[in-house]
Amino acid sequence: MSLPITSDARLLDATNSLATARAQRQPGPRVSETFALASLDEAYQVQLAGVHNVLAQGRRLSGAKAGLTSATLRAALKVEEPLYGWLFADTACRSGEAIVWERLLQPKVEIEIALLLSADLPTGEISQAQLLASIAGVVPALEINDSAISGWQLTLLDAVADNLSSGLYVLGDQVVPLAQLHGQPLSATLLSNDQPLRANVPVVLDDVLATALWLVRKMAALDQPLRAGDVLLTGALAPIAEVARGDRLCLQVAGLGEVACSFS
Repeated sequence: MSLPITSDARLLDATNSLATARAQRQPGPRVSETFALASLDEAYQVQLAGVHNVLAQGRRLSGAKAGLTSATLRAALKVEEPLYGWLFADTACRSGEAIVWERLLQPKVEIEIALLLSADLPTGEISQAQLLASIAGVVPALEINDSAISGWQLTLLDAVADNLSSGLYVLGDQVVPLAQLHGQPLSATLLSNDQPLRANVPVVLDDVLATALWLVRKMAALDQPLRAGDVLLTGALAPIAEVARGDRLCLQVAGLGEVACSFS
């Protein structure tokens, strides 16, 4: 990764605080308050320093994720565009996997649509046609969010600094070509222990693709264009849901298939 890291000791201390919380699996205080983060830019600098540290450990990137994709929520928070974070290959889980609870701090789950890339995207401006040509297919996804902030008492700045509370992600194993979905009504239902937790959530494919286009353009602007094999998580389809040890989750998307996991 070629992006420069901040030299601000305060921001690096915030990065280290988040890393320590994750390494010790013990959530900590808000870094936004402890280290007086003043802006989204500072929060992203903390995030980036954390990504550099992770890559220095030998881990590798596997894509990108979007957050705060609701225009209504952004207007309420006075945020002009969605948020972004980074995905790592060793946080990807197989559909049906039993996830060891001790890997996590305080997980919650979001239901999403993921796009898989089959071609490298360029630097510079990316057209919708270039994005569409690069998509290998679509799968349902469970994002296991896992905040390093105690009790999930986080601000927007904490979420960004903490890589959008990124934990693990689980992808469906049946990849559906994008062209097969056009014109189909899509809806999602999340089952927890065979009981509906989120039911008949509409999936608007045009919104998914609009978010994906924003995300790939953002990554290109950061000189980190996405590559073949990368994953795009395009934002939560419904409010985040609680999860407990022993739970079995299954996200079913009509016309797209399903993805499942459990917590052991």
